[in-house]
Amino acid sequence: MSIPQLSVFVENKPGHLADTLDVLARAEVNVLSFTIADTEDYGILRLVVDRVGRAKEVLGEAGYAVVEHPVVCAVLPNRPGALAAVLRLVSDSGLDIEYIYLGARDSLILRTEELDRLEKLLIEGGFGVVGLEDLAPSSPGTEAQA
Repeated sequence: MSIPQLSVFVENKPGHLADTLDVLARAEVNVLSFTIADTEDYGILRLVVDRVGRAKEVLGEAGYAVVEHPVVCAVLPNRPGALAAVLRLVSDSGLDIEYIYLGARDSLILRTEELDRLEKLLIEGGFGVVGLEDLAPSSPGTEAQA
């Protein structure tokens, strides 16, 4: 059960991240999880949002380059060692994780080329895997896909 993540290319200048998030706020798109990786000139803002199609539409209209990628959202128990246990499970399986970041509500966002294998591994390892509707159950218009 993968979820859509948007990667948005944002110029690395003061105020540009706020401008990007303002575009989403005005369109009533709720950001559920995010991380940003930067270079000297640009940042890659990775987002999980409740209204994927709307986010892509308004960001595109505002001139942003947006790419959608499927990711897996694993639920972490709130206890010491939970993150280490997930990472050991993935490492021992030989899966190559492209990137990982903490998500909303005790969750972990993971990206790999082998999403089905990762999802199966996490479930068999006793970790929950959730969909977009689980992260934003009360958001009107929550879209499972763009």
